[in-house]
Order: sequence, then C-alpha cells, then structure tokens
Amino acid sequence: MKKDQSFGPGEEMTKPPDYRVRYNKNKKSTGKPIVVWDIAKDEEYFTDSFDMTNCDIKMYFGNAIKQEKYCGTTTSLLVWKR
Repeated sequence: MKKDQSFGPGEEMTKPPDYRVRYNKNKKSTGKPIVVWDIAKDEEYFTDSFDMTNCDIKMYFGNAIKQEKYCGTTTSLLVWKR
C-alpha cells in the first residue's frame, strides 16, 4: 500500500467502503440533499455537506447499487477511512 494513496487508477479497494455518499434530488427542497450512508452502522443521514480528512475516495459513473438506484442515483462517492 502506498503511503499517500491506497489505490491507483483502475485498482479496487480490497474492503468495502466505510461510506457511500450520493445526491438525492427529491430532498433538494429540504436543504439537505446529500445522503451519507455509514456502512458499518447501516445508517443513512441527510446533510448539506460532507467533510472527511485522511481518506481515500473513488467515484465512477454507474456504480450505484440497488437501493441507491431506487432514488434515481447513478453514481455514488465511495469513501474509505485511512
């Protein structure tokens, strides 16, 4: 594992992400359209921002899973804590 980056372009992480972050257009009027799913706790919360330091991220079009697609999501930001 590289010190400053856990994976390179085209490489996959070997463990599931700690968080999946997506935009939900149906929640735009609430002022909190960003959905953060904490995988370990199996909890989602709505917010207007998401900040994390010391993490690796990956995002690519079409990576949404079934429950995210239900809300119209096509792409999610995957986040791993270092």
